[in-house]
Amino acid sequence: MKNYECAVIFAPTLGTDVLETSTKKYADIITSRGGNLKELDNWGKRGLAYEINFHREGFYYFYRFSGGSDVLGELNRQLRIDENVIRHMIVRDEPRSRPRVGAAGEEAKPEVEQTVKVEDGD
Repeated sequence: MKNYECAVIFAPTLGTDVLETSTKKYADIITSRGGNLKELDNWGKRGLAYEINFHREGFYYFYRFSGGSDVLGELNRQLRIDENVIRHMIVRDEPRSRPRVGAAGEEAKPEVEQTVKVEDGD
């Protein structure tokens, strides 16, 4: 099972009961297909970077989960056909890369060092 993050933007015209139902629906899709929902993060109502379907703001929700391809397929299908969803995106959640550290605990130098020879113009 791989780790994923799903960002969903719901229409700003939705009521709290519809939002609750929709967020629970997608959490249920993840768990019913054998996935493991690790976190559901509600960012609330925020402005959009640009207008989408005549909306200038939306409700942002982030799902962090692990699952297989069947979870991704069904979640993506349901999000595409839901009229309450303005935009969604599912990305693989990989560990962030860390800078290489030398033996003494200091950052390693780049592998290729450039030397510049400066000549006096006398």
